[in-house]
Amino acid sequence: MDKETIDKILAETEAGYDLVSGKFSETRRHFWRGMEFIADYAQEGDKVLDFGCGNGRLLELFGNKKINYTGVDVSQKLLDLGQKKYIGENINFSKISASQTTLPFAGNFFNGGYSIAVFHHFPKKRAETMARELYRVTAPGGYLVVSVWSLWQKKYFKNILKNWLRKLSGQSELGWNDCFISFKNNEGHIFQRFHHAFRQKELDKIFTDAGFALEKRQATDSRNLLFIGWKEAAKKQDVV
Repeated sequence: MDKETIDKILAETEAGYDLVSGKFSETRRHFWRGMEFIADYAQEGDKVLDFGCGNGRLLELFGNKKINYTGVDVSQKLLDLGQKKYIGENINFSKISASQTTLPFAGNFFNGGYSIAVFHHFPKKRAETMARELYRVTAPGGYLVVSVWSLWQKKYFKNILKNWLRKLSGQSELGWNDCFISFKNNEGHIFQRFHHAFRQKELDKIFTDAGFALEKRQATDSRNLLFIGWKEAAKKQDVV
């Protein structure tokens, strides 16, 4: 997939989430059960990045834990909803563009990061780029928690199959395991969301190739794939 096609897909993703932000946020009020344990990685005082934060619902997991939270997302309307709900001197939301391939933070800036249900919206080449960028902004010894939808379910497989058939007939510019899944808002507007159907090994490889050391990998409730990794600290010289 060429850069022009990737940028077009991601621009449509940015506009689409603004279009459906109200209903989407209603369906994302609470965090998925079975993944609450990922909050344990954040320690008191950590600087935490929420990459693709949406309406900021990840904050629900941390409870009263004192962290410095930065949420970034492409949808200004979802960010607006998050800013209204979550207010605090250590809570910050920031708009990024879908076309960005870098993040506006210094290297080694965050103690840890989360990216929940985001990377399946990236064509594979952009996913690889953003995985390297998350590695860059994570401090040595820091962690990264990533989840994506497992799209190899009956209700989604038809979307993947449709793209396979279009590719065989030369009608699709998407990758083989890409597809579009529709989302309708309360006004009846339909947003065709791009998705890449990850396998667990493929997800692991993107982030280990970026530099993260794998700690944990699993499928949660058959609907999500999870990768948890660490940016290893620099080796200390032996003291003689």
